[in-house]
Amino acid sequence: MRRTTNAVAAAMLLAVLATRAVLGQEVTDALRLSQPASQFNAHALGMGNTYSTIGYDISALSFNPATMALSRTFSWTVTTNVESFQSTTNYYGNRTHFGTNNTYCGQVGLTFPLRLDSTRNLIVGCAYTRSSDFGSGFKYAGLNDGSRFPSFSQVLANQADPTARALGLSYPTYDASGNFLGDNTILGDGLYETGNLLAGGGPTHYSLGAAIEATHNFFVGASGSYNTGNYSSDLELAALDVNDAYPTGVLTAPDDPRTDGFESAHYHVARDKQYRGWDARFGMMYKLADFIGLSASFHLPGPEKVSEDLFRGGTSRFAGSKSIVLPETRSTSTFYFSPPAELTVGAMVNMWIVTGTAEATYVDYTTVRITSGAGALPDRTLINKRINDELAAVLNLNLGAEVRLPFTGLSGRAGGIYQPSPYGSDPARNSRKVVTVGCGYNANDVAQVDLGYAYAWRGENRERQVGDDSSANRTVGFNTLLFTIRVAF
Repeated sequence: MRRTTNAVAAAMLLAVLATRAVLGQEVTDALRLSQPASQFNAHALGMGNTYSTIGYDISALSFNPATMALSRTFSWTVTTNVESFQSTTNYYGNRTHFGTNNTYCGQVGLTFPLRLDSTRNLIVGCAYTRSSDFGSGFKYAGLNDGSRFPSFSQVLANQADPTARALGLSYPTYDASGNFLGDNTILGDGLYETGNLLAGGGPTHYSLGAAIEATHNFFVGASGSYNTGNYSSDLELAALDVNDAYPTGVLTAPDDPRTDGFESAHYHVARDKQYRGWDARFGMMYKLADFIGLSASFHLPGPEKVSEDLFRGGTSRFAGSKSIVLPETRSTSTFYFSPPAELTVGAMVNMWIVTGTAEATYVDYTTVRITSGAGALPDRTLINKRINDELAAVLNLNLGAEVRLPFTGLSGRAGGIYQPSPYGSDPARNSRKVVTVGCGYNANDVAQVDLGYAYAWRGENRERQVGDDSSANRTVGFNTLLFTIRVAF
């Protein structure tokens, strides 16, 4: 329903898309696609996504395909997602609010049995799923007095941004031997700055799988998915010298007389990313009657392709009605990366009207590799070395419980999720914590309606993007609401 961002550092926020992270934009994309998703099914979400032992609908393709063998009949499932994003930035005491809304079909799929012999069925399922939402954004405005945050020109100079250089906002520096040292800028405090970011998109999965009861109470299954997705963003940054802090006689680029007496600047960058890849999932489950269940599943990702169209442009104005206008320029890039594998183990205990579930997922983010693209081989090697040094292996934990009201078909659910940050040096506050609740109505296993809600929060460390400890931390929270209908024939 609502996602909220309370940020005390707008300069930190503009680095989300305007600049490259220390590890590279490539790793930002790799982590965006590798983070565990949560928006599959309202029943699962209400129980903290502990669905690898109890799931029996089409969502099993995304958790543990072996559990789909518990579905003995033809079934149809559809999930609707409702999302609202809200952000509030506090830039030197000036608060600015921003919001977006999104409603979409999160999942639709079918399961159907194929009789193998007199006692066994092969359960086949196919599904379309949008597993998460990349929608986000922010606005900020205020006079930068230099006491807390860098100006956006300083952020762009730190990243050697070519558009900022072309606009005269920064300039290259060299040592005595002519070796490039980096970009510099004189545009710091004293500017009235504004920023506006709108981002959206998400991953989609086209999945097919099958499951069977291999022997009494022992189930196995496999699924595969073709994955697509997109991520688009549009960022505008502006600065105005309202106090004449950079008067006539001061050049923002020492060797360019056009940059005398800075007055204002407008910087624009838009990105359109397309994702393509595939993955497979294998699972097994053992059930002791309807009392205890144990499961294990393995997620094997295939290579992912990322294609980007990048548009940059802007205008800067100086004294004497001089202007530098940079028309929108387009550049394209493509690279491939290998995501990390996942190993999940789960357990279920059913005590009459109460079911308890738990699972743990091991993910080693140090195994992420940029395999091609992303510049020359030395550039890829450097990125992969830093991945190995700065990312970490994590253990994600999920807990859930369901209470059923006898003879009514009604049930209530609750759960929790804990996902450590993939960055090894991050403190515990940067881990993602989620609490979930849900409810449902089951009409004799013919029709089922479920509602699931989750609130999640985590800290974020942006010093990797801006290199400024004073604006490095913020807290991000979001709300998710799922509504699922399942009909069995």
